[in-house]
Amino acid sequence: MDDFLGVLGGMGPLATADFLRKLVKRTPALTDQEHIPVMLYGDCTIPDRTASIVGDGPSPLPKLLAGIEALNRAGAKAICIPCNSAHCWFDEMQAASAAPVLHIVRASARQVAKKNPQARAVGVLSTVGTHRMGIYSGTLRAMGYDVVTPTEDEFETLVSPGIAMMKANDWAGAEAAYEKASTLLTARGAEITVLGCTEIPFGMERQYRANPGKFVDSNDALVDAVLEVFTRGSRT
Repeated sequence: MDDFLGVLGGMGPLATADFLRKLVKRTPALTDQEHIPVMLYGDCTIPDRTASIVGDGPSPLPKLLAGIEALNRAGAKAICIPCNSAHCWFDEMQAASAAPVLHIVRASARQVAKKNPQARAVGVLSTVGTHRMGIYSGTLRAMGYDVVTPTEDEFETLVSPGIAMMKANDWAGAEAAYEKASTLLTARGAEITVLGCTEIPFGMERQYRANPGKFVDSNDALVDAVLEVFTRGSRT
């Protein structure tokens, strides 16, 4: 298989399926044969990234590197990982990969500028692990944005429970938690909010459809990064 995309997924399985669906829907193809060839390395046994970051679980890095190695060995042209918190180990994964690893956080930051060029304050809804590692706040502040994030209490009572409910298929409960959390970010000045966990968009579908310019879906931003690589040249 020539020029294929390697996907390191399973974190979680629903987020990976969502990324693949969005990739297919947005690829400018008229036939099956014009779509981007994909190889999925889906390992849902990779240890929880947030638990590792906060010191409550083992490191996911060995299994992340195993996936990177397998996709490189198979000959991937580029690799993407539809999980924001896994990017806390981005440098180690890229160092181990001959193929470029596309960065979901940088792709999401670029989409902020594209969707709302006038925005100065950006909200970020993410796992507490992604928040504590600062991968969004550092990237966005380097681009000149003010960053608005949930408080520790909001993570504890809204965002983290919402993510847990989504993983357990309690979509209604997750939606209520996410909507309140995003409303609080807006009240504190966020002009556009990054959905910086790839499972949060499922609980924000209604709000996103009502006002797509107000949110950045990190999985959708990752699709943008993939299309930049694979729709140049012979695929344009």
